[in-house]
Amino acid sequence: MPGDLSQWVMKHYDPEISQLVIPERGKIPVDAASVHMIWGLPNRGRKVCYENRVDYTSKMYKIFKINTKGSPTLTSWCKMIKDMAGAADNNFLRAWLAVAFSCFLAPTTSLNISPRCFPAVMHVDAITETNVCQFVVDQLKLAFAGAGDKNAVCCCVMHLVVSLACSLSFFS
Repeated sequence: MPGDLSQWVMKHYDPEISQLVIPERGKIPVDAASVHMIWGLPNRGRKVCYENRVDYTSKMYKIFKINTKGSPTLTSWCKMIKDMAGAADNNFLRAWLAVAFSCFLAPTTSLNISPRCFPAVMHVDAITETNVCQFVVDQLKLAFAGAGDKNAVCCCVMHLVVSLACSLSFFS
């Protein structure tokens, strides 16, 4: 994603009202409904549990036979998924969801899988009953709270960019 576009969108996002504010053009809502409309993610149910929990980290490390002390790198995690050779089971889905959370829904500046996502991805049958859309909105608000003039934030900036792109016809 072009850095200038990301910076521009970040500058025009107002976390207090959860909208992209385009001067002299209007406002674009950035809410759970917009996340659902654009990405089709679950928009109902319980709150996403996104926190470091040693019990879930231990379970995930056991499932995926991780013996390292720190969190696996995204590269090694993706290699692990590739080595699953097309398996279509809950472990594949857990691994894939961990990448989705760590790289897209709640990205960090780290190049490692975030153990904070493990509670959310452990019970794959329940992910559709989890309000992932509101989670994305909450992560955006949290990242921008007190962000000031940061050049980078840890959240789904991609949603802001796509929200803008989807609304371009509105502004013409």
